[in-house]
Amino acid sequence: MLTHLTLINFALAEHLAIDIHQGFNVLTGETGAGKSLLLDALSACLGERTDTNYVRYGSEKADVTATFSYQDNSPEASWLKEHELDDESGEIHLRRVIFATGRSKAWINGRPSSLSELKEIGRLLVQLYSQHSQQQLLEPPYPKRWLDRYYNFHEPAQAVRDAYGTWHKNIRQHQAALDAQATRKQRIETLELQLEELEDIIQIDYQDIEQEFDRLSHHETIMQDCAYSLNGLDEAEQNINQELSSILRRIESHAGRSEQLSEIYNSLLNAQSEIEDATANLRHFMDRQSFDPERMEELNSQLEVFHRLARKYRTQPELLKEEYEAWQTELDQLHQLEDPETLAEQVELSYQDFIAKAEYLDQIRREAAEPLAKQLTEQVKQLALPEAYFEFKFEALDEPGSEGLSFIQLLFTANKGIPAQPLARVASGGELSRIALVMQVMNAEKTEAEVLVFDEIDVGISGGTAEIVGRLLADLAQHVQILCITHQAQVAAQSDQHLLVKKQQTDPASSTIIDLEEDERIQELARMTGGIEINETTLQHARQLRHLKFQHV
Repeated sequence: MLTHLTLINFALAEHLAIDIHQGFNVLTGETGAGKSLLLDALSACLGERTDTNYVRYGSEKADVTATFSYQDNSPEASWLKEHELDDESGEIHLRRVIFATGRSKAWINGRPSSLSELKEIGRLLVQLYSQHSQQQLLEPPYPKRWLDRYYNFHEPAQAVRDAYGTWHKNIRQHQAALDAQATRKQRIETLELQLEELEDIIQIDYQDIEQEFDRLSHHETIMQDCAYSLNGLDEAEQNINQELSSILRRIESHAGRSEQLSEIYNSLLNAQSEIEDATANLRHFMDRQSFDPERMEELNSQLEVFHRLARKYRTQPELLKEEYEAWQTELDQLHQLEDPETLAEQVELSYQDFIAKAEYLDQIRREAAEPLAKQLTEQVKQLALPEAYFEFKFEALDEPGSEGLSFIQLLFTANKGIPAQPLARVASGGELSRIALVMQVMNAEKTEAEVLVFDEIDVGISGGTAEIVGRLLADLAQHVQILCITHQAQVAAQSDQHLLVKKQQTDPASSTIIDLEEDERIQELARMTGGIEINETTLQHARQLRHLKFQHV
C-alpha cells in the first residue's frame, strides 16, 4: 500500500511530507486549493507524462517520492526480484525529479530507472479512476472490455486474437504463392546462379584473410620492430629486464622500513613478471613468423574475388555471407510455394482453430453476461435509480474478427415498462456518472493493485446517493487502500483518513495538506455541506454524517 508521499517544489507545494493510512482516504478542499496535488505527484512517480508546470515557480526542479509497502508473495515483489531491485526494507521507493528545462529523471529503490520501468511497477501498485471515465461507457468496445476484465477472460480473448492473426498470415502467404507462380521459376533460377557464384568464397572468413594479408604485407617491418623491442627488453647490454632487476634489489633492501616502499616493491615485482612473460611471448611470436610469397598471392586472389563480387551485388565484402544466407532463405521459401494447395490447407486449419477459440470465447461471454448485468442492476438501483435495468446484447458480426464473433452492447433503462436500449442513447449525464461509478467499483474489486485512486468520480451525485457511494467505497477499502478526491461531504464522512488541502497566500502562493483530527473533520464536513457560514445546524449535520459512518461499520 501507499505509505508516504514527499513533494518538494512540486506545483503549489514547497515542501510537503504526507503519511497515507490504510483503508479509505479522502482529500477535500475549496476549489482551486490544489486537491489534485497529491494525485499529480503520485502519477509522476508512476511514470506518467509531466511538464514544466509541475516545477514550482522560481525553482529549478521538482522532486517527488512515493513510498509503498508490499507483501513477499505479491506481483510487485516478483517484479522487484526479477529486476534486482528488492531490498531488506520491504518498501518500494519511487522517485521522480522534473527539471524546469523539461527533462526528468527517475529512480526505483535508489537505482536510476527508465519511465517504462516506473510504469510497469506502477500498474502493479496503483489503479486510477477519474471523473472522465464515464465517457468510456459510450465507446463501442467498452462493454466487451468490462465483461472480459471482470471475469478475467484475458487469456481466451488473447488466444482468439493470436489465432486470428495466424489465420490471416496464412491467407497472405497463400495469396503470395498464387501471385508468385508467374515469376517464381525465373526468380529461382536467378537465386541458384547467385548462390552458386558465392558458394565457394563464403566458406572463407573475409576478415581473417584480410588481416593475414595485411600481416604478410608488413612482414619485414613487423620483424624489424619486434627484433628492436626484444633487444631492448632482454638482449642489449643494458636491457630493461636487467635494469628492473637492479631497481628491485635496491627497493627490496628498504621495503621493510616503509609500508609504502613495500607496496612499490610488490608493484615493480608484478611488473617484472609481466615484462618477462611479454618478452617470452614476443620471442615465440618471432620464431613462428615466416614470409610465404605463395600464400600472399593466394590471399590477394581471394580478396580480389571478394571485392569483385561485392561490387557486383552492391554490398560490402564482409556482408557477402549474409547476402548468401538471405538468398538461401528466399529460395527455400520459393520452393515451399511450389504447392499452393498445401498452403490452402494451412489456411483452412488455422481458420478452424480460430473459429473454435472464438466460439468458446463467445460462449463463456454469453454465460457470464446475464449474472453480471443482474449484479450491475442491483448495485445501480441503490443510487436513486430504483427502476434501473441492464442487459447485454450480442449481435453476430458480418465477418468474425480478432475480438470474437459478436458485437456486444450494454442496454439500459431507468424506467419501468420501457425496453432497455443502448446506454449511449438513453442515459442522462447524471445516470452515466452513477453507472460509471458502480462499474469502476465492481472492476476495482477484481484488480490486483493494492491502491485505488478515485479522482472526483462522485461528480453529479448528492444527498442519499452520495452517502451510498461513500459506503460502497468504504466497503471496498476493507480489502484495498483507497485515495479519493471528493466534493461530497457524505462521501468524505465515510473515510478513515481525511486530508484537507488549503491554499496559503504566500509569495509565491503555496498549498499545504493537513491530516485532520476528528473535531477538525467535523468543521470541514460542515463547510462542505453548509458553505462559508458554519453554524450549529451544519455542525450537527456533520456530526450526524460521521455517526452514520460508525453505524455502518
